[in-house]
Amino acid sequence: MSRKITVLLGSPRRNGNSETLAVSFAEGAAKAGYKAQMIRVNGLKIGGCIDCRRCWTNKTHCFLNDDMKEVYASIDESSVITFAAPLYFYSWPAQIKPVWDRLLPYFSQNSKVDVSGRGAVLIATAGDNDEKCFGGLKKSFELACDFAKWKIAGELLVPGVHEATAVSSKEGILKQAFEMGENLKSE
Repeated sequence: MSRKITVLLGSPRRNGNSETLAVSFAEGAAKAGYKAQMIRVNGLKIGGCIDCRRCWTNKTHCFLNDDMKEVYASIDESSVITFAAPLYFYSWPAQIKPVWDRLLPYFSQNSKVDVSGRGAVLIATAGDNDEKCFGGLKKSFELACDFAKWKIAGELLVPGVHEATAVSSKEGILKQAFEMGENLKSE
């Protein structure tokens, strides 16, 4: 498997807290020999899964013809998939949720790409100060990774960062993100 990482930036806010952490993580991973492809999902035209069960019928992942093609291409080549997003009402923001739903082609009967055994990383931020606020998001991530047969290769959950640049002033947190990338193991 390649030493490539797909980093899905799920925030509607450019250069916000979750993206800042994801960049630091990717820089650490680069030091460890990984090449990261950052994909800002906000602004891409990605429709929701319509459960048509026509995965791979057009010799492509999905019957829907939209910007999810870019995400599929990156995931196909990556040994690690990173989900970086702010917490919205104790779960995924609307920008990244369709990506999760559209991963179905990888698990369809006639899938052409086996993603089992890959690494998955969760980077999430929240304005809420209580660490328990991540419970729903964390459970969703864990269940999805279990279903996909992905190994959780890292998790960084940072509460108390509401303002756009608040994570930069949290002592040691950018270093922690960098080190998580630097110590990444996908195999």
